[in-house]
Amino acid sequence: MLGIKDYNPKFYTELSQILNDHKTRLQGLKGKRIEEIWVAWEQEEDEWFKDLPVVIKFEDCQIELCAYKTDNYAITFDQINLSDEIDYYGTDLVLRWEKNKLKDLNNFINERIVKVEIIEWISQLTGMGFHLEEGYFAVRNGFDENEICTDRNEEPQYKYTYV
Repeated sequence: MLGIKDYNPKFYTELSQILNDHKTRLQGLKGKRIEEIWVAWEQEEDEWFKDLPVVIKFEDCQIELCAYKTDNYAITFDQINLSDEIDYYGTDLVLRWEKNKLKDLNNFINERIVKVEIIEWISQLTGMGFHLEEGYFAVRNGFDENEICTDRNEEPQYKYTYV
Protein backbone atom coordinates (compact mmCIF):
# COMPACT_ATOMS: atom_id res chain seq x y z
CA MET A 1 0.00 0.00 0.00
CA LEU A 2 1.08 3.61 -0.63
CA GLY A 3 3.72 2.28 -3.02
CA ILE A 4 5.60 0.50 -0.24
CA LYS A 5 6.39 -3.16 -0.82
CA ASP A 6 4.89 -5.51 1.80
CA TYR A 7 3.31 -2.63 3.73
CA ASN A 8 -0.19 -3.66 4.77
CA PRO A 9 -1.35 -1.23 7.43
CA LYS A 10 -4.56 -1.43 9.36
CA PHE A 11 -6.04 2.03 9.66
CA TYR A 12 -7.57 2.64 13.05
CA THR A 13 -10.46 4.93 13.93
CA GLU A 14 -10.88 3.96 17.59
CA LEU A 15 -8.51 4.04 20.54
CA SER A 16 -9.81 0.66 21.73
CA GLN A 17 -8.80 -0.95 18.41
CA ILE A 18 -5.19 0.20 18.81
CA LEU A 19 -5.05 -0.97 22.41
CA ASN A 20 -6.52 -4.34 21.44
CA ASP A 21 -3.96 -4.89 18.69
CA HIS A 22 -0.83 -3.14 19.97
CA LYS A 23 -0.99 -2.40 23.70
CA THR A 24 1.75 -4.87 24.67
CA ARG A 25 4.14 -3.76 21.93
CA LEU A 26 3.53 -0.08 22.63
CA GLN A 27 4.17 -0.63 26.34
CA GLY A 28 7.35 -2.46 25.33
CA LEU A 29 8.71 0.75 23.76
CA LYS A 30 9.09 2.31 27.22
CA GLY A 31 12.74 2.38 28.17
CA LYS A 32 13.98 1.90 24.60
CA ARG A 33 16.31 4.38 22.94
CA ILE A 34 15.42 5.91 19.59
CA GLU A 35 18.23 5.06 17.18
CA GLU A 36 16.94 6.62 13.95
CA ILE A 37 13.88 8.36 12.54
CA TRP A 38 13.18 7.72 8.86
CA VAL A 39 10.87 9.55 6.47
CA ALA A 40 10.15 9.42 2.75
CA TRP A 41 12.13 12.22 1.10
CA GLU A 42 11.06 13.75 -2.22
CA GLN A 43 14.35 14.02 -4.08
CA GLU A 44 13.60 16.69 -6.68
CA GLU A 45 11.98 19.13 -4.24
CA ASP A 46 14.36 18.10 -1.44
CA GLU A 47 11.57 17.90 1.14
CA TRP A 48 9.71 15.53 3.41
CA PHE A 49 6.89 13.68 1.63
CA LYS A 50 4.34 13.73 4.44
CA ASP A 51 1.90 11.16 3.03
CA LEU A 52 4.07 8.15 3.85
CA PRO A 53 4.82 6.66 7.28
CA VAL A 54 7.27 8.03 9.80
CA VAL A 55 9.51 5.15 10.90
CA ILE A 56 11.09 5.18 14.34
CA LYS A 57 13.87 2.61 14.73
CA PHE A 58 15.02 1.02 17.95
CA GLU A 59 17.71 -1.59 18.54
CA ASP A 60 15.34 -4.52 18.11
CA CYS A 61 12.29 -3.19 16.23
CA GLN A 62 10.74 -0.28 14.38
CA ILE A 63 7.34 1.36 14.64
CA GLU A 64 5.71 2.84 11.54
CA LEU A 65 3.17 5.63 12.03
CA CYS A 66 0.99 7.10 9.31
CA ALA A 67 -1.83 9.64 9.24
CA TYR A 68 -3.24 8.97 5.81
CA LYS A 69 -6.66 10.61 6.07
CA THR A 70 -8.81 12.29 8.69
CA ASP A 71 -9.75 10.04 11.61
CA ASN A 72 -7.58 7.19 10.30
CA TYR A 73 -4.25 6.34 11.85
CA ALA A 74 -1.99 3.42 11.04
CA ILE A 75 0.41 1.78 13.46
CA THR A 76 2.54 -1.10 12.27
CA PHE A 77 5.70 -2.77 13.46
CA ASP A 78 8.56 -4.05 11.31
CA GLN A 79 6.70 -4.05 7.98
CA ILE A 80 8.76 -1.53 5.99
CA ASN A 81 12.14 -2.45 4.52
CA LEU A 82 13.84 0.93 4.38
CA SER A 83 16.20 -0.19 1.61
CA ASP A 84 13.29 -0.89 -0.77
CA GLU A 85 12.33 1.62 -3.45
CA ILE A 86 9.07 3.53 -3.17
CA ASP A 87 6.72 3.53 -6.17
CA TYR A 88 4.04 5.99 -5.11
CA TYR A 89 1.07 4.83 -7.21
CA GLY A 90 3.11 4.88 -10.42
CA THR A 91 3.77 8.63 -10.25
CA ASP A 92 7.02 10.26 -11.35
CA LEU A 93 7.83 11.27 -7.78
CA VAL A 94 11.32 10.21 -6.78
CA LEU A 95 10.98 9.17 -3.16
CA ARG A 96 13.61 7.55 -0.97
CA TRP A 97 13.71 6.57 2.67
CA GLU A 98 16.14 8.84 4.48
CA LYS A 99 17.17 8.80 8.10
CA ASN A 100 17.35 11.69 10.53
CA LYS A 101 16.35 14.28 7.90
CA LEU A 102 13.88 16.16 10.10
CA LYS A 103 16.09 18.56 12.00
CA ASP A 104 13.41 19.19 14.66
CA LEU A 105 13.66 15.53 15.65
CA ASN A 106 17.43 15.06 15.61
CA ASN A 107 17.64 16.12 19.27
CA PHE A 108 15.61 13.02 20.13
CA ILE A 109 18.02 10.51 18.60
CA ASN A 110 19.49 8.35 21.41
CA GLU A 111 16.80 9.54 23.83
CA ARG A 112 14.97 6.94 25.89
CA ILE A 113 11.16 6.73 25.77
CA VAL A 114 9.55 7.32 29.16
CA LYS A 115 5.85 7.24 28.17
CA VAL A 116 3.81 6.50 25.06
CA GLU A 117 0.42 8.09 24.50
CA ILE A 118 -2.37 7.93 21.97
CA ILE A 119 -3.82 11.29 21.01
CA GLU A 120 -7.44 12.10 20.22
CA TRP A 121 -8.76 15.46 19.08
CA ILE A 122 -12.47 16.21 19.37
CA SER A 123 -13.11 12.45 19.75
CA GLN A 124 -11.13 11.60 16.61
CA LEU A 125 -8.04 9.44 16.71
CA THR A 126 -5.23 11.71 15.61
CA GLY A 127 -1.78 10.47 16.60
CA MET A 128 0.84 9.03 18.89
CA GLY A 129 3.06 10.94 21.31
CA PHE A 130 6.37 10.05 22.93
CA HIS A 131 7.58 11.49 26.23
CA LEU A 132 11.35 11.20 26.33
CA GLU A 133 14.00 11.70 28.98
CA GLU A 134 14.62 15.11 27.41
CA GLY A 135 11.62 16.34 25.45
CA TYR A 136 8.51 15.23 23.62
CA PHE A 137 7.32 14.68 20.10
CA ALA A 138 4.21 13.38 18.40
CA VAL A 139 3.36 12.09 14.95
CA ARG A 140 -0.14 13.42 14.34
CA ASN A 141 -2.67 13.89 11.61
CA GLY A 142 -2.04 17.24 9.94
CA PHE A 143 -5.19 17.14 7.80
CA ASP A 144 -4.60 13.99 5.76
CA GLU A 145 -0.83 13.88 6.11
CA ASN A 146 1.71 13.36 8.84
CA GLU A 147 2.63 16.26 11.07
CA ILE A 148 5.37 16.35 13.69
CA CYS A 149 4.77 18.28 16.91
CA THR A 150 7.44 18.87 19.52
CA ASP A 151 5.12 20.64 21.97
CA ARG A 152 2.26 18.82 23.65
CA ASN A 153 -0.98 20.70 22.97
CA GLU A 154 -2.87 21.15 26.25
CA GLU A 155 -6.07 22.59 24.76
CA PRO A 156 -9.25 20.95 26.15
CA GLN A 157 -10.26 19.37 22.83
CA TYR A 158 -7.19 17.07 23.05
CA LYS A 159 -7.33 13.82 24.99
CA TYR A 160 -4.20 11.84 25.82
CA THR A 161 -4.30 8.18 26.82
CA TYR A 162 -1.11 6.66 28.19
CA VAL A 163 -0.39 3.13 27.05
